[in-house]
Amino acid sequence: MYTIVLALDGSDGSDRAIPVAEGLARRDGARIVVAHARTHALETAVEAALHNRVDAIAETGVDCTLEIRDSLDGEEAKTLAAVARDVDAALIVIASRGRGPFRGALLGSTTQRLLPLATIPVLVVPGAYTGDSFETAERTAAEA
Repeated sequence: MYTIVLALDGSDGSDRAIPVAEGLARRDGARIVVAHARTHALETAVEAALHNRVDAIAETGVDCTLEIRDSLDGEEAKTLAAVARDVDAALIVIASRGRGPFRGALLGSTTQRLLPLATIPVLVVPGAYTGDSFETAERTAAEA
């Protein structure tokens, strides 16, 4: 069994990565560690939402836990890379916000900053991804 780190920040955009990570875990018998880099002292609503997401994944039969770590603003990628290293993950799944290359470079993005820091493969779920599940994405790729 291998471990997938699923990077979530509590936003709808990051939630696009959930069905992809869940589908991989179900298909391969992997476990998921949901990782969140907390940049504010009080993120009770975000943390409650993350706990709900972990519970929902676990209800599907996938072993899923939550790892929340404090992080400085702008250093979330370092925190996510550290979680992946510490749990001996084989893959990180993270969503892109879909802002495009210019805006992403101008504003910076956790996903873009994570890529050179990660020591394992990173699967980026694009902003335009609308698949309901990993199986939908697999089927679409097979038909192409």
